[in-house]
Amino acid sequence: MDMTLRVYDHVLNGPLKPTPNKSHYTFNLRDISRISQGLCAANNRQCFEPVHLVRLWVHENKRVFGDRLIDEKDRSWLDKLLSDEGSSTFKLEVSDIFNVERIIFGDYMEGIDTDTRVYQQVKDIKLMVQKVIEFLDEYNSSVKIQMKLVMFLDAVDHVSRITRVIRQPLGNALLLGIGGSGRQSLSRLATFMANFKLFQIEVVKGYGM
Repeated sequence: MDMTLRVYDHVLNGPLKPTPNKSHYTFNLRDISRISQGLCAANNRQCFEPVHLVRLWVHENKRVFGDRLIDEKDRSWLDKLLSDEGSSTFKLEVSDIFNVERIIFGDYMEGIDTDTRVYQQVKDIKLMVQKVIEFLDEYNSSVKIQMKLVMFLDAVDHVSRITRVIRQPLGNALLLGIGGSGRQSLSRLATFMANFKLFQIEVVKGYGM
């Protein structure tokens, strides 16, 4: 918790201050609770060494803080802050923490309908991509209007982020992007992977409460 509070203090008082083109750079104590929710979702069979817990902590901070950042300079600043805090507190080498292609955690690798979904690190990125493609095929087989998507790594990473948000208590997110960038399609797929039902509001004539 001390580590998280230090990062939060650096974020508030560092270069990530709201400006006209970064007006959404507003952070509050709810962000700490979201990080804590992610840490509490850890499984003792998966996070049994300090490096495992640090990776989960890095992942949750990057989801809560990093996903709001709009340029590489800000993301690099946050990455350095997280690596410095993680390595100094737990006396770990930065290379030990970031010795994977991407630090991604999710509870979908064991399937959709499993009763014991385990929030764990995705150790095989290629397997994750293949798993999401299988979810997409399963989704398309269950609906009339199919989604013809090319699931490259960044798209799969976005699906994982959306799934994480909506699986959390009171989880919510605002997806920003140009038209046709896949916000709606990836949200549909993430909802399916989370084993939730989708409800979409349609604004029509006579729309009211």
